[in-house]
Amino acid sequence: MAVDLSGKWVWVWQWPRADGGDPGTVAARLRAAGCRGVLVKAYDGPGWSHQGQPWREICRALRAHGLLVGGWGYHYGQDVEGEARRAVETASYGEADLLVLDVEAEFEGRPDAAASLVMRLRQELGQSYPLYFSTFALPRYHRPFPFAPFAEGCQGAAPQLYWNAFRLPMAWSLAAMYEDYGLLGLGPARLFPVAGLYKEGTVPYPRPEDVSAFVRLALERGSRGVSFWSYQHMDEAMWEAVARVAVPSGEDRQTMPPVEWMTALEERVSRLEERVAALEGRPTPATAPRTYTVRPGDTLWAIGQRLGVDWRRLYEANRDTIGPDPDVIRPGQVLVVP
Repeated sequence: MAVDLSGKWVWVWQWPRADGGDPGTVAARLRAAGCRGVLVKAYDGPGWSHQGQPWREICRALRAHGLLVGGWGYHYGQDVEGEARRAVETASYGEADLLVLDVEAEFEGRPDAAASLVMRLRQELGQSYPLYFSTFALPRYHRPFPFAPFAEGCQGAAPQLYWNAFRLPMAWSLAAMYEDYGLLGLGPARLFPVAGLYKEGTVPYPRPEDVSAFVRLALERGSRGVSFWSYQHMDEAMWEAVARVAVPSGEDRQTMPPVEWMTALEERVSRLEERVAALEGRPTPATAPRTYTVRPGDTLWAIGQRLGVDWRRLYEANRDTIGPDPDVIRPGQVLVVP
């Protein structure tokens, strides 16, 4: 049975700074806050993260205390093969219950690197292994980022909704996140937002009442889990706020993706493979032209992100259908996907 990100999770960046790296103390604190699992950093780029002891030992120790343990690593996209290898080893040798790819500014304008990374991971881990990506919470401000390859190859996203750092209201930020990711084809059931429970420089801790409201609102919108950055930064008020709202863990239900979802994922990975083959100059089997029917609220940019196509190419391929203004598209128009 596959594990998902449902329930409450807390991120660990530096294991020795999480209550001295004592698994019993860490597990007790997490259980007291009602957490289902913990996400521990395993690697940074193509190298292992220095956590004072092998990652697998940390994973086994926490699991012995009844927690699920996910591995995460920061990806730079410069050595895709090396980074993919570390991720696969975290899942296989490290015995991680799931993986989260931290992918940020380094991938902006580089959809080929994103597609190649996800394709390599799926080839090694298979289609059903629980794989997530964590990145910008508000895509409207990060249009060069290649959301589509990650959305196609991962079970879901963990957007970094650090409203205290954004200097924006929590409720507005959360609503904007769901709106933006919805336009990219990622509905609430595939979104597991991350709250930034830290204080750094001029960035204050969020208000405890906002943290509890964040959890409630995310559940009301249809998300099945949330997580919090990070263990070493949280003070007692933050821990109390996390504990205040219960989140169903989903452990009593079947978490393996349904047949329909698996079929869709296989199709998405197939498209990734086609794009990587094209980038590498390899021939791909001839297929019928893809089309997309415009829906209310669509924009060319959002459609392009969803389908992994630059909006300018999409416009050029459909100029006769759209007309002279690429900002004006109408529901029901059928677009050819180049």
